Amino acid sequence: MTLGLSGCNTGTHTRLIFSLDANLLGASSGMAPASSVRAMTSPPTPPDIKSGDGMRFHLVDASVRVSDIRLELAGGLGCDDVRARLPEGTGCVQSEGSPATVTLAGPFGINLPSGEASGAVMELPPGTYRRIAFVLGKNGFTAQTVHAGDAAWGMDLDLPEGTAMSFEAASDLTLEEGGSLRVMFDQDAWLKELPLSACYENGDWPRPGPKRSLDEVGGECQGAGDRARDAIRTQVKLQTRSF
Repeated sequence: MTLGLSGCNTGTHTRLIFSLDANLLGASSGMAPASSVRAMTSPPTPPDIKSGDGMRFHLVDASVRVSDIRLELAGGLGCDDVRARLPEGTGCVQSEGSPATVTLAGPFGINLPSGEASGAVMELPPGTYRRIAFVLGKNGFTAQTVHAGDAAWGMDLDLPEGTAMSFEAASDLTLEEGGSLRVMFDQDAWLKELPLSACYENGDWPRPGPKRSLDEVGGECQGAGDRARDAIRTQVKLQTRSF
């Protein structure tokens, strides 16, 4: 199974991309030329996600709406170093004693399996980056799943509008012309700490209805909804690629 890497548009745009973590599905974590990206002929297949004790769900879709995006420049760069290369709709601000920050107002609606923003390309100036912050817009983050063994039921995962999120890379990230800075949600972490299979078998997860909520689970899985939301909100990776 492969995950689309927003390879549908491999022009010369230097882009900001929000997606699922393609590295977990066997995609190379190294830098690859745009010419090596296979053209997408069909929508990517979302991955499965599973609980810590093996309950598996097919991820039907996942999306996020982001606004007030702020990316801190690193490596001693200031706004004067990138101003001439700021794409339309992108700004740069710098307060005394603070890092220069590239800004995109948004909002942008993004399909996470494909990494595609609806009707937009989020462009950035090439440079060195270290940290990103943003706020979830209308509808926030949503993911729809069905149980892998019984498609008659599933569950949804979500983060609400207004959730503020920020992430810092372990070291400076160099974004080259025509490359991408990727904000990757770690789907393997969403249910990893939850023994959902045991809670289901023990009767701690109410069974009626086609949609079940993690907020309804009791017993050992008490608080599962909040734990999943914390994982979605905090388990995100930053990476730059040459495409």
